[in-house]
Amino acid sequence: MKHIATGRAQEEIGMLSSPMRQLFFLGGLILSTEETHTGDNYFTKEKWDSIVQLLNEIESEYHKLFFPQPDEEIDEEWKRVRDVAMPSFLSYFNQGPLNFEEQTINWVRDLYCQLDDIIEDETGLKTEDFISVYSNIDQYVQDNFQAFSTQPEKLKENWEDYARVEIVLAEGMPEMMQGLFEERKPMSTFMADHGIINRFKLDDIVSPNLSKEKAEKIIELLSCTRGRADFLYYTSTKPGNPLYNKPIINIGDGYFQVFEVKQIIHAIDKLLEEICSKTKENTTKMVDKKGKLLENNIVELFKNFFKKDYKCFTSYYIDGCEQDILFLWKNYAFIIEAKGYNMREPFRDPNRAFVRIKDDFKSCIGYGYKQTHRVEQIFVNQEPLNIADKDGNITDVIDTTKYKDNDFSIIVNLESFGQIQNDLKTLLEIDDDDAFPWAVRYDDLEVFLLTLIAQKKKPQLFIDFLLLREDLHGKLICSDELEVCGGFLKKVIDDNTLEKELIITTPDLPDIFDEQYKKEMGFKNEKYLTEKRSGKYIFW
Repeated sequence: MKHIATGRAQEEIGMLSSPMRQLFFLGGLILSTEETHTGDNYFTKEKWDSIVQLLNEIESEYHKLFFPQPDEEIDEEWKRVRDVAMPSFLSYFNQGPLNFEEQTINWVRDLYCQLDDIIEDETGLKTEDFISVYSNIDQYVQDNFQAFSTQPEKLKENWEDYARVEIVLAEGMPEMMQGLFEERKPMSTFMADHGIINRFKLDDIVSPNLSKEKAEKIIELLSCTRGRADFLYYTSTKPGNPLYNKPIINIGDGYFQVFEVKQIIHAIDKLLEEICSKTKENTTKMVDKKGKLLENNIVELFKNFFKKDYKCFTSYYIDGCEQDILFLWKNYAFIIEAKGYNMREPFRDPNRAFVRIKDDFKSCIGYGYKQTHRVEQIFVNQEPLNIADKDGNITDVIDTTKYKDNDFSIIVNLESFGQIQNDLKTLLEIDDDDAFPWAVRYDDLEVFLLTLIAQKKKPQLFIDFLLLREDLHGKLICSDELEVCGGFLKKVIDDNTLEKELIITTPDLPDIFDEQYKKEMGFKNEKYLTEKRSGKYIFW
């Protein structure tokens, strides 16, 4: 199915309003119809242009859900409801996972290996087996890309068996051209059928750490076949797009096709969560492990960033209330709350969507703010901060006068709430003399701080960012926090920016993090480090 993005279609992808989501939608529609066996492996220019137009029209129809009806009164409350519901709805359905693969791999491994007893009882498999399937497929695709593009000597002898198109030499071509044709045939085939590198048989992904039997079990859990299904609407969830939960397609004769490799690890994450939440007891265990892991990850990240002169408290109590993290560095205090809350699917009706979104926001970011504010007020009032354990015993006392005007509230969530999280003034009520907290998704926090470490930036730059970030609320249009972080590092967003009435971030601003990743980000178990450091390797 990769050929939907080749040739002229590749040029037209730029005309799509949400390329990844729209291509997934198109792929899901194709999978939900019967195979026609027309032998037509390509979209013609005319057909593709029509598809692009239709995809954009479909998406624009969802925008119209938030337009005023003929008899509707447009007042401030009407605008407020749409300011919340519209970006949240569109981000939820249009924006795919925005992180690097190592972040998901590490999360899956660190969380679900602790729950292998549950997973093994259900499937006979362990977490590492699932990760091995993803890693082996990913490596297979990378090796295939190298073989078809720059290292033809690595091609499998039967590589043509995997092709779904046939490249033939035109009749009457000179004999000297025949040799050149054969030499370039693999590359020509790849250019005509990009999907060939994502096409595999079970034997291709078997390795010393992954038996064929285990691979077959997992592929069965993560694969689908083409056939008539009820999936039709862009926002359908029951049934949803088959490519999200089962991103491997069984195309018959022992061959499997991957639509987008990275989606496999996201599907594994979702599958393992479903397995571990089938009973109340298992769900409680998983939620507890998830919360502890998130807190530990935040603490380790801050320790790696600040390196020394810090003091850290976790799961501490203030006036009988449990708090997550207090990180002290020199004369700066970071009051951190970790949240694992997901925003539920928004309703199509703006008024109903507003109520649900507001409730989810209040339960996550709103509650997190109350928790950080409780501690921050003690710093603001310059009172001694008594650190207690769960039994109420005082274990430490912090002299808050050392941190005068240098305390920051940070709410770290596993998922992002998009626009309403990036500009908290939309829904978060704070005192007039109070500063907004920084609400950030963990993956974004990790990417930002690891980039600062990799580029040898001093901690003061992070402090400067937090001070600037407090003043962006009330004028920011942004669905991706890394656009703000990238804009800050590129000096596109600075103190001068605050003079604007409206600040609209752009998708090119996080490029600085993509460039750093190509060199080396600093993730645990980062992939292809040798190749990255060589500077001679091209990734697919």
